[in-house]
Amino acid sequence: MIKNMILSLLTLSFMFLGVDAYSKGLFGKDPSQTDTHLSHFDYDRKVLVTKFKKVNKVRKRIFQKKPFRIARYNQYEVELTAVTPSEGETPVQKLLYYKHADNTPRPLVILIPSIMEVTPLEKLVARGLIRRGFNVFLLTLNQKPIDNKRETSEVFTAAKSIITGIRRSIDFAENRPEIDATKIGTWGNSFGGILNSLVGGVDLRVKALYISVAGGRFVDTLTRSRSELATPYREFRMKEEGLDIKGFREKLMSVVKVDPLDLTHRRSREDIFMNLDVKDDIVATDNQLELWEAYGKPNCRIFTDEHFYAVIRANAFHFHDYFRFFEEKLLNRGKQKKAPKGKCFFSKGKKKFRSPFSFLEKVGNFIRGEAS
Repeated sequence: MIKNMILSLLTLSFMFLGVDAYSKGLFGKDPSQTDTHLSHFDYDRKVLVTKFKKVNKVRKRIFQKKPFRIARYNQYEVELTAVTPSEGETPVQKLLYYKHADNTPRPLVILIPSIMEVTPLEKLVARGLIRRGFNVFLLTLNQKPIDNKRETSEVFTAAKSIITGIRRSIDFAENRPEIDATKIGTWGNSFGGILNSLVGGVDLRVKALYISVAGGRFVDTLTRSRSELATPYREFRMKEEGLDIKGFREKLMSVVKVDPLDLTHRRSREDIFMNLDVKDDIVATDNQLELWEAYGKPNCRIFTDEHFYAVIRANAFHFHDYFRFFEEKLLNRGKQKKAPKGKCFFSKGKKKFRSPFSFLEKVGNFIRGEAS
């Protein structure tokens, strides 16, 4: 316990003392290599819409026979098929489109799933955002984030395929009259946050990025992460390929051509809101801090929970952060409260609720899209 407290204090001290990571040469970034980095993500933008199917589900109130909708919107299953897929790309990108019933052009928020892929959390966030006036894409990643059959040498190819699929959804949005394609935001947690930071660096059509418990140094994350999904993959590939942990890292370093840190200079700190976790062993805290520093210390919130608790608390109990962030950046409505530059809001872990009913009230507010 004392050890954890000391670690947290050291981590917070690193943040608030304002260590200039650029002057210390910690990142090894070279903006002159930007064109080379971006070239790895080149793709043919021709795509066919091979599925656009309405899949509304009628939801009912408890003890009420009459069906109701919490917002006037429709859901569509969409499939986009690349005419000329890039090498190693899965050609089909699937998404669930939450579309307002009217055709008024609205901003779009794209939800990028984490390593666990689509969960009820993403669906709750989608309903909250549409309640706030956005159209929403909930993506299905076009390749599984973790696949034991995927050789270490194929990791970056899989990441490029996923990034290209996300960009194809933006291409699709640009051709929809009910979407204001000049106002697109992205949302992602954990592995989804890492993907989010890459997409934001590669594609400047994204105007606002909400990034939770994600960091730079992707190779380091895959090597050190204690995730229940990443760890078995790492151990399996090391055994299959006859590698020790040093060899695993070196092989990844030779394969992964672009890291989120390489492209942070293409973004303004005003484009970004970040959640940071100071007790994280899945996406290491120091990697999160490096990404935050590289972005110029954007507005943020600190959590002292374990990784997944931080994700839940950030999205279920501090949902007003991303509601207000996207409203300010994409709807030009209101202004998000900001911590002083170089500092963050602080959220204590293991918050005790006064009663079970206060917990249910919080969840109900979240589903209805009401700020607390």
